[in-house]
Amino acid sequence: MTFLKKILLIDHEPKITALVRRALESTGRFLVKVEGDVRLAQHAAPWFRPDLVLLDAAGTSESEDLNRQLQSEPTLKDTPFLYLSGNPSAEKKVMTGGFISGYSFLAAAVTLDDLVRFVEEMLSPAPPMQVHSKAKR
Repeated sequence: MTFLKKILLIDHEPKITALVRRALESTGRFLVKVEGDVRLAQHAAPWFRPDLVLLDAAGTSESEDLNRQLQSEPTLKDTPFLYLSGNPSAEKKVMTGGFISGYSFLAAAVTLDDLVRFVEEMLSPAPPMQVHSKAKR
């Protein structure tokens, strides 16, 4: 039996959250809980126990505070965070990303397919290490 990976999506923009939620849940591999307010997300996260937190990076200080608070929860301390950032220039369709304070970061200009692919990669278990034994001659 395969369980759905749980994603907590925190963004104040309902159009964005609806698109992202639909794209992720349509794969049949994710269950997405949406919170539009950081304070509500802070209370929802411990009982929802997400495998990944997708977070709008627009309110960076609020985002960092939430990150610290959730990381202090024993059940959430190893939960990865993925920051999404709005791109002020819709003309730029360049996929940009990197890390903010050691956490993964994607610009909003990425396609939904790219976002889903990135989330799948983040939540996929690493392939087991293969041990090669030396053959005796």
